[in-house]
Amino acid sequence: MFNRKSALPLLLSAALVLGFVPLAGADTISTLPSYDGTASFGPFPSPVTIGSFSFSIPAGQIVYSGTLSGTFGNNDVPGTTDVSAPVALFIDGGSIEVASCDDSLSYSAPCDSGFSPTTWSYTLTKADLAALSAAFASGSLDLTAVQNGVGAVNAGSLTLDVSTTPEPNGFWLLATGIVGLVLVNRARSTKSTRV
Repeated sequence: MFNRKSALPLLLSAALVLGFVPLAGADTISTLPSYDGTASFGPFPSPVTIGSFSFSIPAGQIVYSGTLSGTFGNNDVPGTTDVSAPVALFIDGGSIEVASCDDSLSYSAPCDSGFSPTTWSYTLTKADLAALSAAFASGSLDLTAVQNGVGAVNAGSLTLDVSTTPEPNGFWLLATGIVGLVLVNRARSTKSTRV
């Protein structure tokens, strides 16, 4: 004979296990090589195309976090550091600013320390992730620069690192619903036994 009290833990365990089985996430990393621009003397601001990150988000996964990082200035010429002109970096066609430097030819931080490239990093917000959903689905994210002063835009290698997790699927939602129904039924049974 079926005993509800002894079956409840089994039902809850089965629903949770079946609902959470595919929760393995993944990390996706894409890089762009160092960028060496040509000297520009205006007019400013002037747009500069740096490149596009290319990646593949696994099927059934959604991006839940991401970071962009890189440097202003680079060491492409051995023994020297190329200084970057005053610039702001943007992704997604200019909608999200991820970094900026405004030395105005001071040849010091934040565009360049004078001895080595200056690092920067930007963590995507939840609003950024929502705005970038179409770009993540397409597998391509553009990086552009807006040059704001005399000189050349120079950057070291640039990295996009995103972490994914499985999309909530119908089976997980069904498992959650079963757990909810069992708990409601149990609460009603407990209440009617007391009366």
